[in-house]
Order: sequence, then C-alpha cells, then structure tokens
Amino acid sequence: MDELSNLPEPIIHHIFSFLGTIDVVRASAVSRKWRCFWLSIPYLNFNIHNIWSNPQEKWSLEKINEKFKDFVNWVLLSQNGSINIQRFLLSCFNCVDDYTLYRWLSAVAQRNVQVLDLDIISEESIKLPRCLVTCESLVSLKLDFCKKVYRQGVLELPTCAGFTRLKSLDLQKVELLDSNLFRKFISSCPLLENLNMAACFFRDFKILDISATSLKHLTIDDVGFCEPKGLANCEVKLACPNLLSLKFSGSAELEFSFEGLKSLKKAYIYLDIDGDDDVCYGVSKIFDGVRNAEVLKLNMVVSWPYVEHLYAMTIESISRCS
Repeated sequence: MDELSNLPEPIIHHIFSFLGTIDVVRASAVSRKWRCFWLSIPYLNFNIHNIWSNPQEKWSLEKINEKFKDFVNWVLLSQNGSINIQRFLLSCFNCVDDYTLYRWLSAVAQRNVQVLDLDIISEESIKLPRCLVTCESLVSLKLDFCKKVYRQGVLELPTCAGFTRLKSLDLQKVELLDSNLFRKFISSCPLLENLNMAACFFRDFKILDISATSLKHLTIDDVGFCEPKGLANCEVKLACPNLLSLKFSGSAELEFSFEGLKSLKKAYIYLDIDGDDDVCYGVSKIFDGVRNAEVLKLNMVVSWPYVEHLYAMTIESISRCS
C-alpha cells in the first residue's frame, strides 16, 4: 500500500481511472494520503448499478435513482472546479421532466471535459445542450441510448454549429429523426476522424448521407438486436475522400452510393442475405465503391433453402491486383 501511495499523483490517477468513482471515494478511507485524493481525480465514472453497497437491501428504483443523483451531485460540488475533467463516464436513468442530466453536462462542460461517455435509459428524447456542443475541449463523444429493452432512444441533434475539436463520435442504440440535420451535423464537425454507429434507427431517412472530408474510419453496424432495423428502405451515401477504413454490417438489400473513396485502404463488409434477395447488384455496387481498397474482407451470411448446409461464405483478404 505504501509503495502505491508513494507513486506520483498522475500515475495514481491513471490507476484509479479504471475504477468507478464510488470505489475511489471508498478508497479514501484506506490511507491518510488518499483521504482527499478523490477531490482532484480528473477521471469520473458514475454507474447507477453500483450505487448500493448492500445487495440485501431491497431499494425501489426511485430510491436508487435519488441516491445516485445525490452521490453525483455531492462529488461534482465537492471537487476542485478548476481541475479539468479528462474523462466522464455516466450510466443512469433519465426520468421525464428531470433536468438533472443537463445540469451534470453543463458542469462537466465548464470543466473542459475531453472524453464523454453517456449510457442513458430514457423514456423521453435526449437533447445535446448548447454548452456541450460549444465545448472546445471535447474530443471524444459516445452516446448509448435506450428507451426500452431492444428499443433505441431518441437523440435530438443540435441546430447550431459546434464540436469544433471533436475527433471521435460513437452512436449506439440511438434513434435519429431528421436526415438533413444529421447530414449537416456530421459535415460541420471539422476534425471528425472516427465515426461509429451501431444498432441505430434512422427514422424516415431516405438517404443516410455521410459527407465528411476529415473522416478516416467509419463503422456502420445494422445487425444488432434492436428493432426496428435502422437502415430499412434507406440508401447509404458516402462521400469521404480521406476515409482509410470502412466497416459495414447489414442487409444486402440496401442501396449504396460511394463517392471519391480514393484513400480507402481497408474495407470489411458483412452482409446478411435472405435466400430470396437478388444480391448480385448490391454486391457489385459495393465492389465498385471500394475498388481502391488494398484489403477487402467480405463475409456473407446466407439463408438459401436449396443449399441446406451452407450458412456462411467468407471472402477474406483480397489484395488489389495491379
């Protein structure tokens, strides 16, 4: 214990960054040197599932939620507000007409948060507040929303420009409502390099348009367990001249449109094929769009009644021929 206490504070911060904040606070009782340690740690990890210490206590969901909010409020109010937050992880419920979540986001934005990871269960839509959109320190944003089990949560995108320093955006189980607003949102992030979208629902989208000159790595996963499927009846249009890697998982029925993927190095394509699908056109469009890739990994899961024992085909590591 003494050896750990004698380490430089940044190293102790890094070690404790792998713990939940409630465990960091509990650790303050172990050593005198750690008594006030949690007041300066720049890594905050709040998970509502870890809030009660005695599993024998049968608390109602309302009581758990209230105790969780009290704890988060206490930590944020007690900490040194001049210390920048390097990473803020939050897993919680968002109740109807409860603005606690937005107060927390405002607080971490004021403390120049760099990495923000939100895992929220909410019965109402979640808005990205202006204070977060205009936060110049934010470089990585992950949003994992859920309304009910296997149902996406609604995300209301900002109408104002922002995220001037954002380099990584991860959207999981998110329902988006406006295709034009999404296109403008992505294209207005000047430094965005990594975009991941998994099990998202693009309501009434006719075209999923991703046009970003800075984007280098793109992942679209439409094979999750959420319903409805996010890209049903939707064309996927990519115009990313500096894209280096593309990973796509979804139905072979989708329409694809690729523009200027001249920098593409690697493409990983996973297609879910129904036995009745005419996949030749779709696959040919994909091959044409990723023709500049140096490495292509294509996996096709098929359901063909006349090929009884075949359930998957994999074409892997195709190097470009001169």
